[in-house]
Amino acid sequence: MELPKELSTDVQGAWLRFIERTEELRPGLYRYCRSLTGSVWDGEDLVQDTLLRGFAKLGEISQPITHPRAYLLRIASNLWIDKIRRPDPKQPETSASADDPSSRLEVRDAARELISQLSPQERAAVVLKDVFDFRLEETAEILGTTVGTIKTALHRGRDKLATPDAGPPPVRPSDAILDGFVEAFNARDIERLTALFREDATAEVIGMGTEFGSTTIRNSSLRYTLDVLHLAGQRPIPLEDGEPFAERHEFHGEPIIVLWYAPRDGEKTRVVRDAMRFEELEGSIARLRYYYFCPEALSEITSLLGLPLRTNGYRYA
Repeated sequence: MELPKELSTDVQGAWLRFIERTEELRPGLYRYCRSLTGSVWDGEDLVQDTLLRGFAKLGEISQPITHPRAYLLRIASNLWIDKIRRPDPKQPETSASADDPSSRLEVRDAARELISQLSPQERAAVVLKDVFDFRLEETAEILGTTVGTIKTALHRGRDKLATPDAGPPPVRPSDAILDGFVEAFNARDIERLTALFREDATAEVIGMGTEFGSTTIRNSSLRYTLDVLHLAGQRPIPLEDGEPFAERHEFHGEPIIVLWYAPRDGEKTRVVRDAMRFEELEGSIARLRYYYFCPEALSEITSLLGLPLRTNGYRYA
């Protein structure tokens, strides 16, 4: 059975309207997810999962959503708590204790300090109350529990505040893959770029869509990105003084690639407008993620790297 094309069109239109209506809530949602997960990448993933779940749940809710911020924060809290409580299939089952580093739950208070060794509910309660200054009643509503339970979680959580040990370093894609991507990108050689990908690779424009297979990636996001980067109006922009459009950087110990865009709309100099992360499998790119529509994550990345940024909003214009 094949789904009708008009159904896909209707869903895409509804999704874009949902993204538009929730734009003003996105900075606060990102800060909350960032605080819970302690990571730019995991925080952005939690934002996207929250939006998808919130969008899907609309079809099950008959009454109007009068407090959309609380609606999204509650979904984010539940998703994160469920994920933390779910055993990692890659890890052997053990009776881990609070003293076992592998069982620690690390969360960064983005403004001041780190929260570690807290249960999921304790951590969510501390972040909502102490970081975002929600009242006890609001925190209880978001987490779907009672004020008394929140008071207990806050008391226990605050008692456990400590700076955790550094976690394990992220798995790095190989230098050969990243250098090959940068060289091929700056040479505008789409065939060389495509050859770096596995045939079954995926590419995600975070928040907008996913492409499956190297051929689709080549003919869609890669080709589009190359064209847009090198266009101002309708004429190609040459590389200036040998400067690259794709450039490799280290962000919190992980290699990433940022994309410099040609000047436009009155800009006098080039600016960064995208960041890319890679996963490698058997010597080829298995997954590529574009953070073009993630302004909070891009702002944090470029601020740390000292790079000029122009953000792109949360959706296609």
